[in-house]
Amino acid sequence: MSRYLNSELITKLIDGDFNNILNCVIGDAELCFEIRVKSEAVVYYKKSKILSLRPKRREPKVLDKGYWINGEEPLLDLQQPELYFELAKRLVDNFTSKRKNNLEFSIQQKILLDNNSDKNQFLVVDMEYQFAQDIIKERTKKKTRFDLLAVDIINNKVVILELKQGFASVKGNSGILDHENRYNEHVNHPDFSKALISDIKSIIKQKEMLGIYKFNTDEIINNLDNAPIEFILVFAYKDNNEKELYQNKYGKDKTTLFVDINDSSYILKRNEL
Repeated sequence: MSRYLNSELITKLIDGDFNNILNCVIGDAELCFEIRVKSEAVVYYKKSKILSLRPKRREPKVLDKGYWINGEEPLLDLQQPELYFELAKRLVDNFTSKRKNNLEFSIQQKILLDNNSDKNQFLVVDMEYQFAQDIIKERTKKKTRFDLLAVDIINNKVVILELKQGFASVKGNSGILDHENRYNEHVNHPDFSKALISDIKSIIKQKEMLGIYKFNTDEIINNLDNAPIEFILVFAYKDNNEKELYQNKYGKDKTTLFVDINDSSYILKRNEL
């Protein structure tokens, strides 16, 4: 099922009860808005779902109780959603402060938010993308999510990005080989490529409609019909020694984009540019 918000939810976001929520998300560099199946929109903070919107649900679904069971319950006022987001973010920070992969979550969302312009090489359109699980029966894992979906605007390619933070993350059950196997399972399936490109088109067009993308997306969308799909790793490193270690081990074999986590901006670009 395509990632497409129906007209009822679009109206609520642009002109109705959820407009203040949309404006808050657009104006907050720490929040991102993603389109899911069954006409659901989800607001993320550091990869945590802090708000879910559906057309038939009168009130948005707020932060799960597990985040605030020992703290203040976050209440949403549709007229002042910024107060809810401030509290929800603090609760997520408290909950995730001891999680080992919290830094990777933050990097992933920052990559999405920093690469949201047609002036960059990559337009990152979605994170945690999940293809219909009942279609691909044989798989290494029951559920497969891809970290980031992007369009290489210059080369007109659909790109599946897998983020690895630190050299220790490239090995093991969720290492490079594991993710390559999952990618191959999907890209070799006859229905995957068509469904993926359809999803990306609808996501891009609706993000423009909602004002999340502040540029005309027609040319990008029209070029996607014949776009090949590519798998690329994103390696986020803390210092040059870690980057060199990765390059010596995988640099010749794996197409990789690099992010210095100490930089203020995580704009993605191929090494040849």
